[in-house]
Amino acid sequence: MATGQCKVCGNDKNNRLHQVKEMQLGLRENFTYMECENCGLMQLQDIPANLGKYYPNEDYYSFNLGLNVNQKPGLLRKIKSEYLLHGKNALLGSLLSIGYKVPEYFPWVKIPQVGYNDAILDVGTGNGSLLLNLYKIGFTNLTGIDPFIDKEQQYGSVNIYKKDIYEVEGKYDYIMLHHAFEHMDEPLKTLQQLKKLLNPGKFILIRIPLMGMYGWKNYGLNWVGLDAPRHIIIHTIKSMQVLAEQAGLKMHTIVFDSGPYHLWASEQYKNNVALMEPNSYMVNKQTPLFTPEQMKTFANIADQTNKDEQGDQAAFYLYNP
Repeated sequence: MATGQCKVCGNDKNNRLHQVKEMQLGLRENFTYMECENCGLMQLQDIPANLGKYYPNEDYYSFNLGLNVNQKPGLLRKIKSEYLLHGKNALLGSLLSIGYKVPEYFPWVKIPQVGYNDAILDVGTGNGSLLLNLYKIGFTNLTGIDPFIDKEQQYGSVNIYKKDIYEVEGKYDYIMLHHAFEHMDEPLKTLQQLKKLLNPGKFILIRIPLMGMYGWKNYGLNWVGLDAPRHIIIHTIKSMQVLAEQAGLKMHTIVFDSGPYHLWASEQYKNNVALMEPNSYMVNKQTPLFTPEQMKTFANIADQTNKDEQGDQAAFYLYNP
């Protein structure tokens, strides 16, 4: 089979083909991917006509996170978040924050200094759980879109629509893609559309798995970040830099934020255990597949690879000049 051109850098020389199994749902179907010799990304060769088959609402994990829609923003929660995000209300905020484990989503709004009234768009939002968490700490203008959800939802200041980015209207002050960009076939066209939706002087956050890092080097075709066929393009730092420049965006900050999931799930795939099977750690935390000591080791490796800038995923903050 001919390899063709890379969808980002256009290279057509010395590219390599790989056969990757679907292992999240346990279908074990084979899909052909091409690894670019120049920028290093991995791209799916033939996208299934019925891609929705691989996003079943009852099984796909991002659609199954429980939501507490009754919890509304509270004054003390807002004071605590204002202190942690913007350094305001220092005395009371610091007292309220004693012993508080800062959620992983705080840096996502702190680094680009997103305001509480800024218009936020979450692309590939799933069931909208991230937006609901932002709503609970005081953010007021929250929209999520996802073409694969069954139904639209509205609660409080959170609006979830069954749409893709080309069906969205209006302008936004902050656009987030949390593990959504790798599911999109035309990355440059996608970034150009996102730029049209973004106000000048504002940020796009793209969090994605990264090809060529620790997981790929150690697990190869069993690396969970490949996630065939849902991940259409698995990017590298180089491919993201090329795309940002092509789209007229500035690469502002890269934060490596891989976790132990990339390691234990890849270990499972290496041993032919799919993510959603009964003996998977995702389904059964008491599975005999891993000891507590192994899980601690996975966490330590993830922390160290992030420090070494070799983590299996990263957050890219792109600035619209």
